[in-house]
Amino acid sequence: MIALLDLILKTPALVEQPRKKMDHQQSPGDFHVLIIGAGSVGCLIAQRCKLLDIRCTLFERENYLNERRRDWNFAIHHAKTQFDECLPDNISERLTDALVNPIRGLSAQDVFPMFNAESGELLAQFPTPNVVRLSRSKFRALIAEGLDIQYNKRLNGVVCSDDGSSVTAKFDDDTAATGNLLIGADGANSKVREYLLGQEKAALQPLPLLGCGALVSLPADVSRNIGDLNDLWFVGYHPEGECIFMALHDISDPSKPETWKWMFSLTWPDQGSAVPKDPEVIRQEWTNRAKKVAEPFRSAYLALASDATIWCDRLAEWRTVPWDNRQGRVTLAGDSAHPMTYHRGQGLNNGVIDAAYLCQALSEHCRDGKPIVEALARYEGEMQERGRAAVIDSGENSLMVHDWEKLKASPVFTRGLQALKKSSEAAVEA
Repeated sequence: MIALLDLILKTPALVEQPRKKMDHQQSPGDFHVLIIGAGSVGCLIAQRCKLLDIRCTLFERENYLNERRRDWNFAIHHAKTQFDECLPDNISERLTDALVNPIRGLSAQDVFPMFNAESGELLAQFPTPNVVRLSRSKFRALIAEGLDIQYNKRLNGVVCSDDGSSVTAKFDDDTAATGNLLIGADGANSKVREYLLGQEKAALQPLPLLGCGALVSLPADVSRNIGDLNDLWFVGYHPEGECIFMALHDISDPSKPETWKWMFSLTWPDQGSAVPKDPEVIRQEWTNRAKKVAEPFRSAYLALASDATIWCDRLAEWRTVPWDNRQGRVTLAGDSAHPMTYHRGQGLNNGVIDAAYLCQALSEHCRDGKPIVEALARYEGEMQERGRAAVIDSGENSLMVHDWEKLKASPVFTRGLQALKKSSEAAVEA
């Protein structure tokens, strides 16, 4: 979350491409792209391919769109140029519908506040004008429109032709699909990555951090208090190592705060204990840690309904390494290529850049005749270097924000350093 602000405030100039439809006289022909995974990145690639008149089919393991209960939201910041590039006009015109607060829309006054979670003091507040914060389920429903998505497709094998001209995806239901390029956009536990590198080399590497999350409505007074603090998002850091984060997820009636939905995150250092699975154990861990934070955070974290679902996971990463793309027939994008921790908010933004750059490579192949091996080499070279750096930076940042001494040394907290020192001194005296 700390390094995220540098990226919001110092957006790099990245490659832009025209968004208009291709001239049909320059049709790329029968090139067929198979995408494993119809998440945000997979659908963005498919939408951009559609603009480029490149045939594309997505294969999704869910039985229907947004079948899984778990939902979250995310911000588009330094990848906004590439994000706009991938969206057709008929979708970008309705993007407001997928915002966490479509009623308010974007605001030039948006800020991202950081708090001392123990004392409640504001450490720093950074301008994030017109930040695009999207509900994943609403955004996914929007960008899935008009795409060829086949559901209930669980990948169990990939076979490339001997002559390197085609690739076949095989699924658990004994069906198969053959195309010219297979893209793994199937998330952090990617089966396509496992196919390319083998199970051991493709495995996620656990980090000494545990995290819980929830998506709930709150009592009206609690919800209003949080909204008055910041009506979009905030983060808090505790001297004992906890990191809290809350973000508005959905608001249908501004006059009824008890109907607003909030996304919660609570993370803390843990050297290797088993991830709790029992809901009662998870709830007790949540409660014990929530009791340590200041108001109004404490009331919010303790106000979850008794039947609310709290997820708990160990944070993990996979540091991107090059792979054999099977003569330009199999590649990766998004979390499949660079799964990282979430405190910097970099996962989807890097996936968006992947989508734009990969489709640029496909355009070079289909429109300009560049060999697919050369086009993919350029895409993968840039993406693998950028992705590995983002994974490492995100992991190091996640560890840093759970270490109070390192956090105090962070330059971004210069304005809030006195509040940090006061809290530490108070803790010693207590």
